[in-house]
Amino acid sequence: MLAMIVIHSISYFFSDKLSFLIWDYSQWAVPVFFFCSFYLFFKSSKKIGLLQYLKKRFLKLFIPYYIFLGFFYILLYLFEKKSFFNLNYLKANIFLYGGLDFNWLVLIFVYLTLLLPLIVWFRKNKFLYYGYFILSLFSSIYFIFVKTNYRLTMWLPWSVLIYFTIYFIEKEKNKIKLLLISFISLLIFLVIRVVEIKIGHNLSQYANKYPPTLYHLSYGIFSIIIIFLLSKKNIFNFLNFDKLLNFLSINSYSLFFIHILVMYYLNWKNLKTSNWFTFFLLIFIISSIIQLSLNYLNKYSLLVRYITHK
Repeated sequence: MLAMIVIHSISYFFSDKLSFLIWDYSQWAVPVFFFCSFYLFFKSSKKIGLLQYLKKRFLKLFIPYYIFLGFFYILLYLFEKKSFFNLNYLKANIFLYGGLDFNWLVLIFVYLTLLLPLIVWFRKNKFLYYGYFILSLFSSIYFIFVKTNYRLTMWLPWSVLIYFTIYFIEKEKNKIKLLLISFISLLIFLVIRVVEIKIGHNLSQYANKYPPTLYHLSYGIFSIIIIFLLSKKNIFNFLNFDKLLNFLSINSYSLFFIHILVMYYLNWKNLKTSNWFTFFLLIFIISSIIQLSLNYLNKYSLLVRYITHK
């Protein structure tokens, strides 16, 4: 979540090469975001029925998104009335087939919510399980050479990361094997980089993310393992940084929407700062204050309900 806010803040400041490099090489954020979701799904000890699982997931996905959309349209009315009265834009945002660029994340989570139980079922049949893996891996190579409508196809190559997560959980305590996979991932990344240079493909991670190519996925897998191994060494405990990460983790989905609203508002009000870092800090601080306020209100309302009930 922290890297996502950095990425979105820098996207307004491509004036120098350093900011572009930070933006490009911070694109591990989404693979890590998905990995955490997959990890929790497969590690969860709770056994719930499929329909209950789907209902719970879709409510968690759509309720925050449509609340965000309501506030976003208030801002649109204030600052971009032309887009506000565009019916096609509204429908695209509601049904996730277009509109606001950021809503692709909600759509992919819808796909993944359906895919995860399916892959669990595939594991009972080796032909289906490994067949789908080969298909998803092939698609991540195919999309290096062929561009397509990413909203329709992105679920397939992102499935590679699901398989990696399953393998990761099995080998989580084997540091040697994890280091080997990180080395192989880095090697694949470098080889594909040479291929992309040869064919004149855009080398940025962003250009390889919609839909994700093996270039982006291998970089993401390498990053996941390195971040995990660093966390095992308690690197992120320095100066209580882990407490900040915990706050961002618990509130990641709501913070995703909050920081977008804050970012758009600051930009529309011409309150953008002179460099990306101060803009990032401004977005981060305001978004965190809003999130903390919402958490307090939620906690207070729960307390009132508890007292009233008693």
